[in-house]
Amino acid sequence: MPKSTEDTITSLIEFSNKRKVTITREEMLKIAHLVRIKLSDDEIKHYSRELTMLDWIHDILLSVNTDGVSPIRYGTIDKDVHVRDDVVNSRNIKEEILSNTRSEHGYFVVPKAIND
Repeated sequence: MPKSTEDTITSLIEFSNKRKVTITREEMLKIAHLVRIKLSDDEIKHYSRELTMLDWIHDILLSVNTDGVSPIRYGTIDKDVHVRDDVVNSRNIKEEILSNTRSEHGYFVVPKAIND
């Protein structure tokens, strides 16, 4: 059964007060290794709490009843979104672009980046 807004807010306040961390030190170190960063002990504690909060908020959002709610794109509910047509208005300027460069067979020539 979906939670009411009041229940969600109450749960958030209770969670913030308890601040039970469910992301372990080992998990935090694994995440840091995967993203190639080094974390101090204080940073590990801080980010463990933050990720725990995000995980909890994710679970709350999954429980929200969104039946009959249409998705919002590119703005707010109150505004109509002006979407312009995709119109190609450029001309073929390949020769003009290549005129200031060294080119072969209609392509840019660049220095070799990888040795054999």
